[in-house]
Amino acid sequence: MSGGIGRTFQDEIQSFFAGYIGAFARNDADALSELWDPVGLFPAPSGNFAMDRQGFREHCVMLMEFYRLQGVVRPEGSLLSATELFPNVAQARIAYRMLGEGGQPVAAWEHVYILRRNDDHWRVSLTIADGEMAAWAAKGVGL
Repeated sequence: MSGGIGRTFQDEIQSFFAGYIGAFARNDADALSELWDPVGLFPAPSGNFAMDRQGFREHCVMLMEFYRLQGVVRPEGSLLSATELFPNVAQARIAYRMLGEGGQPVAAWEHVYILRRNDDHWRVSLTIADGEMAAWAAKGVGL
């Protein structure tokens, strides 16, 4: 199931997350929020919630400022795994490293995403951010 000639599922997901992480690195909340479904779901230890795209955009602006205040100057992410669960539905696990001045690590965690492809575009439908919340809590700061 690929979205273009010669493109595999793994290529599509790798490309999607290159753009996703690139949007974060550019502090481009508009581009980042467009990579999400109109309503995103967020299961969390303290309770599940949903955000519409505009709410998620505002959340991204807050996250970018939070990262800056923690000394992050460059986010990095690597695709650890991607599985096509059903046609046009995928699960991806990303390892994030937030780097400070001189490339020093500030924080690291793994995120799990559920994506859905509509109109030949992958978009995030759901994320499980427990790893990120735990990483920041271990540093004494909360999101």
